[in-house]
Amino acid sequence: MKSALLWNWVAPAAAGGLFTLCFAPYNLWFCAFPAALILLNVFQFGKVKQALAQGWAFGLGLFGSGASWVYVSIHEHGNASAVLAFILTAAFVAGIALFPTLQFAITARLTRRRLSPSLEGLIFIAMWVLFEWVRSWLLTGFPWLLLGVAFIDAPLAGWAPVFGVYGVTLLLLLTCHALSLSYRNRKSPTVLACNAALIAGIWGGGALLQQLEWTTPRGDPIQVSMVQANIAQEVKWLRENREVITETYLTLTEPLWDSDLIIWPETALPYFSSQAGPLLKQLDKQATENSTALMMGILSADRGEDARINVYNSFIALGQGEGAYNKQKLVPFGEYVPLESWLRGLIDFFNLPMSSMQKGSPTQAPIRFRDATLMPFICYEVVYPDFVAKLAQQPELLVTVSNDSWFGASIGPHQHLQIAQMRALENDKYMLRSTNNGITAIIDPHGRIASRAPQFQATTLSGTVELRQGATLFSRLGSWPILIIATLLLAGALLLGRREQTEAPAAALEQAG
Repeated sequence: MKSALLWNWVAPAAAGGLFTLCFAPYNLWFCAFPAALILLNVFQFGKVKQALAQGWAFGLGLFGSGASWVYVSIHEHGNASAVLAFILTAAFVAGIALFPTLQFAITARLTRRRLSPSLEGLIFIAMWVLFEWVRSWLLTGFPWLLLGVAFIDAPLAGWAPVFGVYGVTLLLLLTCHALSLSYRNRKSPTVLACNAALIAGIWGGGALLQQLEWTTPRGDPIQVSMVQANIAQEVKWLRENREVITETYLTLTEPLWDSDLIIWPETALPYFSSQAGPLLKQLDKQATENSTALMMGILSADRGEDARINVYNSFIALGQGEGAYNKQKLVPFGEYVPLESWLRGLIDFFNLPMSSMQKGSPTQAPIRFRDATLMPFICYEVVYPDFVAKLAQQPELLVTVSNDSWFGASIGPHQHLQIAQMRALENDKYMLRSTNNGITAIIDPHGRIASRAPQFQATTLSGTVELRQGATLFSRLGSWPILIIATLLLAGALLLGRREQTEAPAAALEQAG
């Protein structure tokens, strides 16, 4: 009983917790090695019931520690009691943990007839990659804590512009599998040599790829500035604070008019663009007179065919900028309420301000900036690898605006920034991240933070960036190459496993004869 508890629950949950340490703000990416090795060596291949327990335990460990910021959103901003917030957070974690539960169960089912450790490990890896992808879109998707993101500062990151974040995940797990096999076969020079060559190729190749430039600069660098007003979430939408908040943005922006581009964060002004007509006209004139562009997140609305008012989370450009963008990937409960007719009004969390928004059109054009284009991603949109890649091919600059005050002082904003770094690296373009209270940052095409503003301060951040033309392999093809590779890896391992099972009895009969 004690042994079953250890291997089926404690070890997988501990592995999940170790994986969380790989991500920001801890950045201990090397913790992925013991975590993955634990899973590869305790996983119950061929035993579906045990694998179900292991998958759920792993999911609870990973999301319970890595997505703990959900509690802050529910308790501090959803006005739920500590007990209710804990229950809702636990329900969320338990639900998301069903993804690795199903992943582990299917892996065990596919290996119900025991195969060699090398083939079982390949099946485990392929299923992991495929399920990370499934988690990114099923039921609107939750592509948070994708393992490859944690390696933004490691040599493996060089593969991101080629295969994207799922490719980095696959190569990491292949490394861990090779290490596990090397230990199992430590007396075999051939196995040790082959695994050493594989690991050297993966990590050495990543280091070499880090030296490549997938895109090229166009024109002179431009001066950019971002405003971080640090407006508390609990006072932002109070009518009596509108003037104070507006004045805060105007005051912080005043010294920045010599910049080429100024950015305000998501829903910077606490009212609709239609209500801000005179102010926007004034800002447009001021930006034009200073030969600059001012862009900001703001709410907008229109009337639909059924006479219903549609509300959008938007990003608009003024002065030497032109165009508008409406957010396409909405946050459940924050921007819309699933099963609204049942949940709306039950508790304050299901009745948050601005939680009845509409999606923007999937065919929106990039924002114009002088003779260039940039693509904005509003808050949660930046966590979707293929969504960003598809829209990042033509634009020469990427921008993400967010209001991470929903996460409070938790690890959420740090993880969100790290995800934005991976998107910049995958597409080899500068990413400007403008937030309400942090972490505002300029991210270079290699996914490195060029500069950042301190969190929880009303401040500004300025710097120079390049407009960059071209597209990476991942920008052009998305995740399809790595998904095909993972599928072929899975199919190949299963076919070889079937051959193993066919040949084993024949060999036994021959030996007996």
